[in-house]
Amino acid sequence: MTRTVRDASDTSGLVSEMRQMVQVGQPAVVDDPEQLERTVTAKVATFLMVTLVAIILATSAVPDVGPSLAKVIQAHL
Repeated sequence: MTRTVRDASDTSGLVSEMRQMVQVGQPAVVDDPEQLERTVTAKVATFLMVTLVAIILATSAVPDVGPSLAKVIQAHL
């Protein structure tokens, strides 16, 4: 890709270029195991942080689910 800005009419060319890049792409070979370990650790830590934030937001957004769910369960017992 030699140009940085494309016309809307040239999107099919962009799509075909990207498709070629994906098909020709070589698998990544990691020469530095420490870099790989840092990358994997960062991705796992990011996933855990996002999960924790999602749990916190979900529990704070619906604070009355616990008591109402307990009433429903108790009614069915």
